[in-house]
Amino acid sequence: MIFTLTIKQIYANKRRLVSTAFAIILGVAFLAGTLVLTDTIKASLNGALATANAGTDAYIRGQSTLDFNYGQSGPPVDANLLEAVSHVPGVRQASPEISGYAQIVDRTGKAIGKANTGVLGMNWVTIPELNPYRINAGRAPTRSGEIAIDKHSADTAHLHVGDQTTVLSKSAPRRATIVGIVRFGTLDTPGALSVVLFDRFTAQAVLNDPGQLDAIAVTAEAGVSPQQLTARLAPIVGPENEAVTGAQLTKEHQKKIDKSINQFGTFLTMFALIALFVGAFIIYNTFSIVVSQRTKEMALLRAVGASGKQVRTAVLAEAGLVGLVASGLGVVGGIGVAAGLQALLGSVGLKIPMGTPVVTRTTVVVCLLIGVAITFASALMPARRASKVLPIEALRDIAQDRSAVSRRRIGIGLATTAVATTTLLAGLTADSATVVGLGGLALFFAVSILGPVLARPFAAKLGRPIAKLRGTAGAIARQNAMRNPHRTARTSASLTIGVALVAFLTIFAASVKSAGADEFRHDFKGTSIIDSGAIDATSGLSPTLAATLKTQARIDSLAATIKQFASAVFGADRSSAPKDSTTRNGLRAFSEERAADVQIDGKPDILRAYDTRTIAKLFNLGHVSGNLRDLGPDGIAVHAETGTHAVRLGETRTITFPTGTARFTVRATYDHSNKTLGDQFVDLDAFNAHMPVSIDSRIFVDTDNPAAIDRAAAPYPTATVLSVNGFIAQQNANLDTILALMYALLVLAVVIALLGIANTLALSIHERTRELGLLRAIGMNRAQVRSSVRWEAAIIAVFGTGTGLALGTFLGWIMVRVVATKGFDQTVIPIGPLLIVSTIATAAGVGAALLPAWRAARVDVLRALAA
Repeated sequence: MIFTLTIKQIYANKRRLVSTAFAIILGVAFLAGTLVLTDTIKASLNGALATANAGTDAYIRGQSTLDFNYGQSGPPVDANLLEAVSHVPGVRQASPEISGYAQIVDRTGKAIGKANTGVLGMNWVTIPELNPYRINAGRAPTRSGEIAIDKHSADTAHLHVGDQTTVLSKSAPRRATIVGIVRFGTLDTPGALSVVLFDRFTAQAVLNDPGQLDAIAVTAEAGVSPQQLTARLAPIVGPENEAVTGAQLTKEHQKKIDKSINQFGTFLTMFALIALFVGAFIIYNTFSIVVSQRTKEMALLRAVGASGKQVRTAVLAEAGLVGLVASGLGVVGGIGVAAGLQALLGSVGLKIPMGTPVVTRTTVVVCLLIGVAITFASALMPARRASKVLPIEALRDIAQDRSAVSRRRIGIGLATTAVATTTLLAGLTADSATVVGLGGLALFFAVSILGPVLARPFAAKLGRPIAKLRGTAGAIARQNAMRNPHRTARTSASLTIGVALVAFLTIFAASVKSAGADEFRHDFKGTSIIDSGAIDATSGLSPTLAATLKTQARIDSLAATIKQFASAVFGADRSSAPKDSTTRNGLRAFSEERAADVQIDGKPDILRAYDTRTIAKLFNLGHVSGNLRDLGPDGIAVHAETGTHAVRLGETRTITFPTGTARFTVRATYDHSNKTLGDQFVDLDAFNAHMPVSIDSRIFVDTDNPAAIDRAAAPYPTATVLSVNGFIAQQNANLDTILALMYALLVLAVVIALLGIANTLALSIHERTRELGLLRAIGMNRAQVRSSVRWEAAIIAVFGTGTGLALGTFLGWIMVRVVATKGFDQTVIPIGPLLIVSTIATAAGVGAALLPAWRAARVDVLRALAA
């Protein structure tokens, strides 16, 4: 009986449940798309990696305690070891592996690939079993001046075999001819990397230091297992190196790839869950209204013998069945969403290769369970109310909504607000973004509980000028919004969440940008920044650029010395010494910046390096204790407020580099410029002593002749010479790119919110069919009916937008306070962008009412009166 009743109710109310199902479909499709995307990327990369390493029986590399990302170099291997390995019994062939920073330039002089998404140079391995790359066109590079590039880069830059290009590396830029285009296994490129391949000796010269290899790959003779081979190699490679099997190497790389992609997938999943969270409000709203509209029907069921449990079961079964069907459709739609996400990420520079979409059993089960669970949970309260309908309710025409004046609601709402506030304060005190996030979630629930209490007075005040302006249509819109504040609040709740998140992101980003810009302007004393866009030690600027600047500085110094000597000999007025001219470089001070991922006292961190003889001339370091010039090979400068206690001179830091672990002594502290220089830094010479290969991420310059800096940087396409304002604008643009991606991912949640407004208004129109018929019968025309529905939607949209702005502003302020210890302690309220957000949200809310308004105006008067 219950199952039959459920099917009949779904069929009878199919139009009312369409938007509910659509909300589930969208949310589940987003979640499924995220899982399909990450599974497909992992399958593509892991499969290609397994194929590429299939011929490697043993792999010799340097020992390190650092957990490197895939593609990042570890400790170097002595090149002399290659000869010894070749003579080990059981070794058939051994090949060196050399890798480092390399980047090519397209026809317009623009570097291909981005430093922050991956560029890589390697030697071409001449042993086919050990080479992960396969020739797609042309041939392999065999001598200096020849290179091969990955197919993805070739297609992107429209480069072909025979074309000339410039190659950037740790060495000076050099011209080369493209003799081959390659693929990584079955992929056009490994991950999002742009790859340049050289012959072995060129790779040794341009990618690594003389006498150093990154690794040695080995194949075994017939009858020798990989385990036996690694055992034989162990005594030869020495304690500073290790030999692992090819299978172990593949498994390690696949694990790192999976970890990296899972982190990325978690970021996307967060937005999918936000969309589902917004969808839950629509589901709850829909079933609440449907239950309210079917009060008579349920009362009659109770009157003919149905128990409250049976009525509750019927409603929950209806929700479960709708959730199951909609979730199934969402899983199917997830394949298309995965492609859309790939295109979206590509639009912000994250080119991700994908093979055939991978839909795993786990993806299907997880999405179905989450979709059904959210639908089921959202229908619990409406089902509970349905089970409490009394038979006497069958005699009433309509149900009265008294939720806005419920003392219980007010009490629960205030209690939830208190819990949310306490959690937010705890997160603020502990500087914990996670705790603040939980407090923000609790605050959303508190606002949704108190929404009906706030909705009635808000609708009354906002509707008063609308009633005066629009007459009868405005008055009816105001009365409808006031009459059912519970419905008004529930309808606006999903929009509140979307607007709050957008406002939060806007305020937080504006505050971070403002604080960063103010500090950089205050602390940087130079004139220019040569930036590469690199974010780690795997790419950047060739040290030859800094060497050019050093030469310029020596020329200036020599010119100044000659001028002083001539002035002393001939006198100032009769000097024949060289005078200032356009050839004078005017370089007062400069310092390279180098950075690496390391472990400091056992924790992952970033270590930066500068020229400690000049860094104080370029930056205002505030109060400096100790002497930066005395850092030496084992000294470190630390920001005075780093850690949980005041930093003191003489303390030690244990730093784990790719090449091993070293102890550094704190010989200087500073209390300014840490947002740019980092919480700690060492001298360049100390950094270089512990890094396999060192390249510059940027160079800070102080000059009175910027044209000379432009000339020096001109041969380096990745070197962008920026003024102070230009550097700030570039940093802000990078943040804006991330922000744009987050806004795009939030669009789905906002779309679902607007769908909820349209759905609720459509349901309320169905509920008010008789009322609309009476209004039409006494003279209200269709235009007035449409206007009343649109103005009701405007009240709802303004209420949701205003509440969302208030919540987003408050949470933005809280989060800025949480990161105040990092120096971002200035809350900025960007009025213009927030006004744009408010206008768009309100207009979209009104736009969502167009179809319901059109339907309301077309209500048949005679049928409505007979209802």
